[in-house]
Amino acid sequence: MNFYILDNDSKIIHLLSNIIENDFNNTVVGTTSNPQQAYDDAMRLGIDIMFIDYAMPAMDGVQLIQKIQDSHHYPHFIMTAQAILPSVKTSAYQHGIDFFIEKPLNIAEVKSVIKLAAQNINMSNRLLQVLNLVSGAATNNTVTISGKNKKKENAQSILRFLGITAGNGAPAINKLINTMIEREISFDEVNFEEFFQCDEHGKKIIFQRIRRDIKTGLNNLAHMCMDYPENDIILEYANNLYEYKNVHNEISFLKGERTNGGQVSLKHFFNGLIQEIN
Repeated sequence: MNFYILDNDSKIIHLLSNIIENDFNNTVVGTTSNPQQAYDDAMRLGIDIMFIDYAMPAMDGVQLIQKIQDSHHYPHFIMTAQAILPSVKTSAYQHGIDFFIEKPLNIAEVKSVIKLAAQNINMSNRLLQVLNLVSGAATNNTVTISGKNKKKENAQSILRFLGITAGNGAPAINKLINTMIEREISFDEVNFEEFFQCDEHGKKIIFQRIRRDIKTGLNNLAHMCMDYPENDIILEYANNLYEYKNVHNEISFLKGERTNGGQVSLKHFFNGLIQEIN
């Protein structure tokens, strides 16, 4: 993977470079503290993943991402920043970042995010190779596959919006969503023992990991509802993914008005997610 790093702190650039190139499959093709230089390099270098510091002079990280995408270049983006407003983080995910990492950086978290980002790219590349192999031989089937890939991309956008693409349950969440899309089935129709190759105990462990991440999404969505109580997209997700009563309970918990927050239903979340992307 080819990486590029934009940050106004040379120590962070050095730290990220060491972490990235510790894997011989990865190469740092450029670094800078200048957003305009980062844009120029994105136009001429083959960059797979860009680390972008949000707090840059003249052009913040989100503005830079927009500028790069407007030029029809689409590397994957990992944003770093000091603690920022939930609205800024929401905007960053809406504009296409894959992951957000808060400063000061945690080395283990950085390694995990790099690994997940690389896995996503490799999976996408493999899918494209398959599509190229079958193109022309099965046009109708290709259209169907492309439609399903679009649904998977839309699902990932929602997960990024909720801030739950990097948790311990992320691989299982992605596998479950992909299974439901590919097989065109509901949550109740998923054979977890078959698809995850686990027994009943293993299934409970998988559910616990998934539930933790989805609960994190509920917490993040509750914060967004507090900041933007009339935002139609946030309210739609609140109802379709969690049922609004649970988001309301989570908000009350955050305000100290309840001793416990909202509940999450895996069935409601995943069926609601599939409904959102159809």
